[in-house]
Amino acid sequence: MKMLVLFFFIFFLSIALTIMIDLMMGMKISMAIRNMKGPFSVMTIPEYFIMFVFLAIVSVPPIASFLKSRKQVQPREKS
Repeated sequence: MKMLVLFFFIFFLSIALTIMIDLMMGMKISMAIRNMKGPFSVMTIPEYFIMFVFLAIVSVPPIASFLKSRKQVQPREKS
């Protein structure tokens, strides 16, 4: 789970850095966000599939291990 949190933390930091660089170059915030969405608008279906596979490789194992450990440690019922 820590790896997943770290992945998203670095992901959001890189997005923030890209937007801040665009803002420092004098662009408006709407143009900076449009620059971030640009590569996704020209992607084809196979490219989307590959992107989701790579995201699944990073995100599924930590989520599965978290759910497995949560399932093993169930609270005891009081009688």
